Amino acid sequence: MQRRSAPIYGLIGLLGLLMLAAQAMADTPNRHEFTLDNGLEVIVVRDQRAPVVTTQLLVKVGSSHEYPGQSGLSHALEHLLFRGSAKTAPGEFSKIIERLGGTDNALTNRDFTLYHQTLPSDRLAVALELSADLLKNAHLSSAEFAREIEAVKAERRENVDSYPRARLAEQLYAIGFQSSSYHTPVIGWMDDLERMTNEELKSWYRQWYAPNNAILIVVGDVQPHEVQLQTERYFAGFARQNLPSIKSPVQASAAGPRHVTVYDAFNTPMLFMSFNVPSYATAKDSLDVDALRLIQAMLGAGRSARLRTQLVQEQNLLSNPHVSYAPLVRGDTLFNLSASVNPTQVKPLAELQQAIRAQLEILKSTPPSPAELARARALLLAERVFSQDQLEGQAAEIAATRGSGLPASLLDNDAINLARVTPEHIQQTARTYLTPERQVMAYLQAKEAEDE
Repeated sequence: MQRRSAPIYGLIGLLGLLMLAAQAMADTPNRHEFTLDNGLEVIVVRDQRAPVVTTQLLVKVGSSHEYPGQSGLSHALEHLLFRGSAKTAPGEFSKIIERLGGTDNALTNRDFTLYHQTLPSDRLAVALELSADLLKNAHLSSAEFAREIEAVKAERRENVDSYPRARLAEQLYAIGFQSSSYHTPVIGWMDDLERMTNEELKSWYRQWYAPNNAILIVVGDVQPHEVQLQTERYFAGFARQNLPSIKSPVQASAAGPRHVTVYDAFNTPMLFMSFNVPSYATAKDSLDVDALRLIQAMLGAGRSARLRTQLVQEQNLLSNPHVSYAPLVRGDTLFNLSASVNPTQVKPLAELQQAIRAQLEILKSTPPSPAELARARALLLAERVFSQDQLEGQAAEIAATRGSGLPASLLDNDAINLARVTPEHIQQTARTYLTPERQVMAYLQAKEAEDE
């Protein structure tokens, strides 16, 4: 009996250490926030372990803000902003950062567009000056637009149109968010890219790129008062402007079962099983979100996750099981389970679907053990503790929370909040959200299956 219990005690000890580490992050008074008169929000986190700084300029516009027929504007604009401004020639932005020993990149998602740089901390002013120039002084020339829109279309052809699993995920979101603007793909539909104009991009830039629609995140070996002085120097001259009225992307909770199939001759058949669920921004009770996070970990995180142990190792039914849930978004979201058929023992996708549903029913009928729940908490806390070890990870968490309209302090008490979730609440959450009425199915099938 004692030998059987030993792993539980070890896991509880690890959980205790992780809770202490997470609480230490929450207790460290190293986050400073201020807002300029023009509405630019600034968040500074001091981390003096190395003479390095990460800056991120977040603009609160993404694909969920786009209108029908104009998909892809936010992502295309991200491309074009590096093609010339008042202070930089096309492509020079990245060359300046590279010459200073730094790196830069950008991304667009459904909620926001983000421009980030990491470089020596004594070059902070350069990063801020370039970011301010990007915010309001981009040229957006017709010649550069003609070049970059072709690059965007090539990116779509390579990463979506020629990649069946990406097409499957895109169709999943399109039917999963029927009444939510999250159905719009970030890269845009090809038909919309084909007819996009530079004037549309210019209008989009003028409409959304304003200091009162932006957040500046600075993490690293910096002094908050120096950051404030430099921010005021480079950003204070931009005027606040009127912004379009926007609403949260909300999806009807009981839209009914939906499904879509993508056919491909060369890929192993696979399926997505997804459910419409709330995020931190839309949930009536954040405890439900914490329970969904723990369910995600129990089903899909680590070698002892239920889908892997039950359906891969024991039943040999599927391969590459994956479970994901992104609660840091500004609207309702999806709880996703995916898997491919086992190539050594090919079974119909319907059988895989039934097996996954059976695991969900077990979750609803039988509460998880204290050890399993402790393991799930440990995995979630470990993931967060390790992500905070890098400046980019700290900045990314702030971007995700603030870009969702949530306070930067949202996860400060994550260890305490996860500990509030009981086995019974896990059951109740599964019964509430992992239901047929909220279910979306997406199948990747062999081409010959089309006629079956």
